[in-house]
Amino acid sequence: MKFGKNYITILFCLLSVINIAIFFYRDKFAFHKYGTISSLYSADTAKWKKFIGDYPKQELDEAKTILDSLHLERQSTASKILNIGKLLYSRFYRQAGQPSTQLENASPLDQYKILSSSDTVKLWCGNFANMFAFLCWSEGIPCRVIEIMNPGDHHVLNECFLPEKGNWAVADVTNNNLLLLNKNNNGYVDLLSVRDSLSGPLLALQASDSSIDTRPFSAGFYDKYFGNENPINYYYHTNNLKVYRTSEKIKRYFLPVPWYEELDKTPKGNLLFYVKQLFILLWLISFILLARQFISPKFRSFL
Repeated sequence: MKFGKNYITILFCLLSVINIAIFFYRDKFAFHKYGTISSLYSADTAKWKKFIGDYPKQELDEAKTILDSLHLERQSTASKILNIGKLLYSRFYRQAGQPSTQLENASPLDQYKILSSSDTVKLWCGNFANMFAFLCWSEGIPCRVIEIMNPGDHHVLNECFLPEKGNWAVADVTNNNLLLLNKNNNGYVDLLSVRDSLSGPLLALQASDSSIDTRPFSAGFYDKYFGNENPINYYYHTNNLKVYRTSEKIKRYFLPVPWYEELDKTPKGNLLFYVKQLFILLWLISFILLARQFISPKFRSFL
């Protein structure tokens, strides 16, 4: 079946307009990887190790030296988490505020150094979570960064895997909730357990001047984040310089390559992403057909 040059030109122009429109609304056409509770909370921690793969090994080694004064060698995983969280909270909680772009784009280790260099430098929950995850990984503790997607006011915290218990445990250093306990069974709870039992039997392990104290858990701060059943993002990567690199953005535009998993009670699916791929394919076909109209017949077999 042959198509006339005018028909192909019109088709090419139409598909070009459609693809340009898709590009301007590209967030709506992005690929979403929807996780399940069973997959997100399994004992397989390998995929979360991508977090530290974004940084030089020497930075991880240097982070470990920061923790030398805590003498973590013989401590349980939970004790290590508590002491790492106490170190960060006690050192930086007075500096809470909106961070600079420089701090946001720095590696977790450099964030620690910048914040330590001046008490006028500000940080917020994302910085606490990234530094905490990095220090935990330097001690071999699987730790992931999680963001609760409350519209207009997100909150970032962590979950760490406890091999002794075989479960994930939530840690919110920003709010000095270094770990949370279910006082009925004395077990450490994950984020979803907190979401589903805000008024339940929870205790918070919190840093004080010289110790870590057990106190009643105050759910007030979290009401607005969990009240609307907001989506929750579980990140593989949080390195802004990598995530927003042009090559990475191009890769994510064309391919189903996620940098986080979403837990959403009403997942929207990926129909729009595959519609975008279809229109890209159609545009390429129309481009080839159009190009064939302008080249010598003896070269058309190459297109």
